[in-house]
Amino acid sequence: MIRKLVRAAVLIAVVELAALIAGLAISRKLTRGDGDSNEFQVAAIFGGRKFKSRAPGLRSGSVITSMGGADIDLRDATLDSSGANLEVKTMMGGIRVVVPAEWAVDLAADTKAGGVEARVTPVESLPDDAPHLSVRAVARMGGVLVTSEI
Repeated sequence: MIRKLVRAAVLIAVVELAALIAGLAISRKLTRGDGDSNEFQVAAIFGGRKFKSRAPGLRSGSVITSMGGADIDLRDATLDSSGANLEVKTMMGGIRVVVPAEWAVDLAADTKAGGVEARVTPVESLPDDAPHLSVRAVARMGGVLVTSEI
């Protein structure tokens, strides 16, 4: 009986290790751009990822997590003059996006057994010419937070 339990434990450990390695490889392949890019794509599968943007004219970004998490910091980025779009998707994971308090954030959420929340400055409290970030968030058994609070 002990032998069967040990074999089962070893098999589970091997499967978890294989999933972790595969997730890291997929995450690397799906990640594009760096902190200075005006367009970026970040992936975190079976793990975590931090990304800090210093883009001089951010136009678009994409973040995807699955059984992992991502922390996206846009406070040092400057948005394109026409604004920017950010698409975030999580499945059994979480994403936090930190934005400057002076940005106008428009958040559209699609959730199933998950949650999406915005803790940003209300648009009506900002000037009409405030930089505009449009966020489309999809959460499946996970969560997304867009915040200007730390």
